[in-house]
Amino acid sequence: MRKRTILSVLAMFCVLALFMTAGCAPTPIPPQPRPLGNIAVAAFTAPTQNWELLAGYLPDEGKGVKPEILARLDDTLNQTLRSHGVKVSSTAVATRQCQEIVVFERAGKSRESAWAYWLSVGKCLPADFILVPQVLRWKELEGGGNPASVILDLYLIDVKAERMVTRIHFDETQKALTDNLLDVGKFMRRKGEWVAADVLAKEGVEAGLREMGL
Repeated sequence: MRKRTILSVLAMFCVLALFMTAGCAPTPIPPQPRPLGNIAVAAFTAPTQNWELLAGYLPDEGKGVKPEILARLDDTLNQTLRSHGVKVSSTAVATRQCQEIVVFERAGKSRESAWAYWLSVGKCLPADFILVPQVLRWKELEGGGNPASVILDLYLIDVKAERMVTRIHFDETQKALTDNLLDVGKFMRRKGEWVAADVLAKEGVEAGLREMGL
């Protein structure tokens, strides 16, 4: 009897969550038109100081991210771009060469802003736009109620016009359904399981690129 009562309560809870989600969930942001022109892609970086950011601030200044995590993020970004049918004019390898050139040319000079740096990298490339991805926080899923947590920024810079086209900010720490009824859609999509940081990052890249029109 007690088990049946618990199941009934859970069922009612889920129904209530669905109604609340339907009535309170934010309207999805429609994707922008795909940018017209050549698009270069930079590799993921993990800034450790606020001056390295194109916008915002670091939640945990001074903390880096392991190279193997950055490599996995690059794979996720590239695979998602390909699945969306986006052809890039310059890969992360070509972009890294231009990054080295810009750093060499700036050697001995006063430190420039992140904006000036990435704009110079973009102008070194045969590109109209440069996509700059950054990871600001990476916390793996741990036992004992410690969920994964990921913060990503995706920037699309118009090199010719020297302006920021779009900034996508993704900040996700998985919560139990009881902590946030509005996350019932995510809860169901993740099959009610605690997921790894890579899964959160993939969701962020997928949603961010679509919002950018990429």
